[in-house]
Amino acid sequence: MEYIIEVFNIVMEPNMARRDELANYFSQPQSTPHRRYEVCRAYFLERQTDRQIASRFGLAVTTVRALVRDFATDERKRVFFTETPKGRRPRPTTPSARQRIRQLRQQGLAVGTIAERLAREGCPLSQAHVARLLVAEGFPPLRGRGMPTPPGEQARDGSEVPQVADVNAVDLTPHRVGPTQTAGLFLFTPDLLALGIEQAVQRAGYPGSKMIPPLQAILALLAGKLLGKRRISHINDLNFDAGAGYFAGLNVLPKSTYATDYSYRTQRQMNEQFIDALVARLPDEDHRRRKDFYLDFHAIPYRGQEAELEQHWVPMRNKAKPSVMAFVAQEAERRIVCYATANIVRKEADTMAVRFVDHWKEASGRYPARVILDSRATVYAGLSELNQRSIGFITVRRRGAVMLRRAAAETARAWQGCQVIQAGTRSRNVQYLDQTVELPGYEGVVRQLVIKGLGHDKPTFLLTNDLPRRYPARQVIMDYARRNHVEHNLGEKITFFHLDCLASEVRLNVDFDLTLTVCAHLLYQCLGQRLKGFETCTPAKLYRKFVNTPGHVEIKCGELRVIFAKRSHNPILKEAHLDRPTAPIPWCGGLRLRMLFA
Repeated sequence: MEYIIEVFNIVMEPNMARRDELANYFSQPQSTPHRRYEVCRAYFLERQTDRQIASRFGLAVTTVRALVRDFATDERKRVFFTETPKGRRPRPTTPSARQRIRQLRQQGLAVGTIAERLAREGCPLSQAHVARLLVAEGFPPLRGRGMPTPPGEQARDGSEVPQVADVNAVDLTPHRVGPTQTAGLFLFTPDLLALGIEQAVQRAGYPGSKMIPPLQAILALLAGKLLGKRRISHINDLNFDAGAGYFAGLNVLPKSTYATDYSYRTQRQMNEQFIDALVARLPDEDHRRRKDFYLDFHAIPYRGQEAELEQHWVPMRNKAKPSVMAFVAQEAERRIVCYATANIVRKEADTMAVRFVDHWKEASGRYPARVILDSRATVYAGLSELNQRSIGFITVRRRGAVMLRRAAAETARAWQGCQVIQAGTRSRNVQYLDQTVELPGYEGVVRQLVIKGLGHDKPTFLLTNDLPRRYPARQVIMDYARRNHVEHNLGEKITFFHLDCLASEVRLNVDFDLTLTVCAHLLYQCLGQRLKGFETCTPAKLYRKFVNTPGHVEIKCGELRVIFAKRSHNPILKEAHLDRPTAPIPWCGGLRLRMLFA
């Protein structure tokens, strides 16, 4: 017994255990928990200062203070050591359990479902353990985390996942496609063919892919505009409508996220070429005659938060708000929007008139005859450039205090009177001064009309260069008043085509969105011209009476047939000969469209 005690004392001699590498374990801790423990022990037990501890362990003084503070205030920071859980360890997986896991996976069950089945059968295993066994058995994962739900299955919110839009998945064999809520979309197909939409897309050079070529992409995004969707994200409502897909030459329309991705792949030059190609195909009885145009700006408001946009005046709100400025040119006689851009900033606004006339010269081969424009569209030097190009103009002049005093100083005999016709048949008696003035930056003199009686407290000043000929003062006043048609059409686009959806959950390139809006408005104008008595109707009225119609779609005898539901206005569509077969549709495999009205 004494021998054993002596041997124990020799083994436990302290000097035998004191080695430098073991001592460094305490003086130079490597792990974060160990370092935190040594710092707190030195501070609270050994009573060392924070600077001493920082020097001892090579830490910053602020770090030592933070560790001490956390130890004193947070009880969770006082746990430095972990204990090994007691109890029996789980038994290894039996061959029968492995066999059962293989059987359940072959049924297509997920890891979580397999673990639940095993627990009910008395063999509890964790999901992680089941996943490791499946990998060891060579089973691939059903669907990784973050991967999209396959078409036809239910998403996590319980909704069904639609098919993927693919031009190669379109079934053009004779069969009954099924019911559709968007049969009215096919009313625009004859005009799409007449305007040469395929050639316009090719000329613009819009991007595309093997699954969604450029033409199908434009038609798919245009469908949402033609249906007047309040939010572009609502095009997801059409992902299960095969009729809407066949309108665009696809099996189904692409999802809303595709709209965002595609819009930011487009460029300004593409949008200009696209609109120019469509306008060039419009019927024009006197295409050689130079045209008059109305030019105007409109602020498209942004209703979100923290917008990195310029402040522009929004008439509906009667104040300046973050918005995107849009410039629009409308042909005066046919009321057709021939040019539109939202790719401008405030400092570029006064150059837009000259930019437009140069663009129109390049697109059509001739300058406009006359432009009626807002004062923001150019400056006096810009008016001089228009005059040098032999382009007439009518614009309002910003009135100042000196101009108002001069007008007030005129005698009553200097004022002349006339009657102008405003909206509809309403008339108004006005008085005007017909003068010639010189402007800074303008070469020569210009005609100025000072008008009272237009409904404003102060006189209105109009400027014109009397080109291509001199017009009576009454005609000049009425021509400028008709510029409100542009503002009215822009109001239609805001309300029906929803250009004010800048804060939508699906963001679109604003210039591309404006281009789609111009195209949709043009198609509604063409449809209205076909329908007797509806030539001047708004898009909202045409949509309500004709386009918003359900029906059935089928492919039969080399034709894509759309059977419209019975409605009171169907006889008007028949009278317009819309029930006749169209020319072959390139984006539908050469099928002809035949619309049948009950």
